Amino acid sequence: MTRHRTATLALRGLGLLAASALTLWTAKLLRVKRGVGRARRYWSNPQGEPGGLLYVALGDSTAQGVGASRPERGYVGLVAQQMREQTHAAVQVVNLSRSGARIDDVLSDQLPRLAALRPDLVTVGIGGNDLLTYDPAAYVRQVSALTAALPPGTVVADAPYLMHGHWERDAERAADLLTRSAEGHGLVVVPLHDALRREGWSAMATQFAADFFHPNDRGHRVWAEAFWSGILQSPVATRLGPAPAHG
Repeated sequence: MTRHRTATLALRGLGLLAASALTLWTAKLLRVKRGVGRARRYWSNPQGEPGGLLYVALGDSTAQGVGASRPERGYVGLVAQQMREQTHAAVQVVNLSRSGARIDDVLSDQLPRLAALRPDLVTVGIGGNDLLTYDPAAYVRQVSALTAALPPGTVVADAPYLMHGHWERDAERAADLLTRSAEGHGLVVVPLHDALRREGWSAMATQFAADFFHPNDRGHRVWAEAFWSGILQSPVATRLGPAPAHG
């Protein structure tokens, strides 16, 4: 076989490999997009068992579980499962979050619905969409309004880690702003930004869905662990009891 023939076959093989990879990535990306509707339908009704602890989640698509293989494998579903295992009690989840939501949407749409409920735990994961078009002055106003309106003891994440460029600089400032405002209103802050930063750059390959924006199953577990640490500092912790023994 000539050298030219060998090179041609090698290039053709690389082309086929690249085409296969692109096809696989496209299929995964479509699955993430379909997951938005799937999560919305799943959370359109309360999930879990009534008569025990009531957990209400506010936020955006991450609270919906978009990016996970199933909605209940998002961080909200994982937190609910952790509550069941910790308390051996029934846990019902009312997930008021919405994909694409911003802070203003929580204020105008989600908080009024929360007012009709008597939850044992409220978590909030919001702000990622606001950071895409970050306006510092507007963010301060929105965060101030949000933290003033949330019930005391609400567990609220500061801001996601956006890894690079001005997006990360904005996210770091946003995390600090939300933390200071939330603590001033008696809220429990989840240092999500630092938790995600500790995962490092390798997380881009292992903890994100195909759109490189939403966490995948592994990424949602990291979010859930960060939220759980905050929950253990919240008023609901008194009803959780000691951690179950293992081994």
